[in-house]
Amino acid sequence: MFFKKCLIVILMLCLPLISSALEASPVTVNEMVFCMGIDHRKPVGIETHFPDSIERVFCYTKLSIIEDNTSISHVWYYNDTQMAIVDLAVNARSWRTWSSKRIVKEWTGTWRVDVISSTGIIICSDEFVVRPGSE
Repeated sequence: MFFKKCLIVILMLCLPLISSALEASPVTVNEMVFCMGIDHRKPVGIETHFPDSIERVFCYTKLSIIEDNTSISHVWYYNDTQMAIVDLAVNARSWRTWSSKRIVKEWTGTWRVDVISSTGIIICSDEFVVRPGSE
């Protein structure tokens, strides 16, 4: 009886760890940057602060996957308000992809992009700032 109770306790303690392992994403983000453009599949003008005169900001991600042909989403937030969701195919074990968001001059402040796996897990998140032109 004692053995049975110990086994139950051990299973109860390990269940959260097992559950986390099962929820692990098949995608790893190796690099995530914000930039002014993409040239030959590489980010150009990497920044964390942009002037309000910027017309478009790009989010570039370099990924590794453990399964073929999956997808991710870039979810763009402005001051914690969701502004866009961009679904992106991932078709090789090592993959570069990007999305962009048009920026209106009045949208100064903090922006965030969450990289979401096809299973709905946030696998990476980062922020950038759009500053008013006088700063």
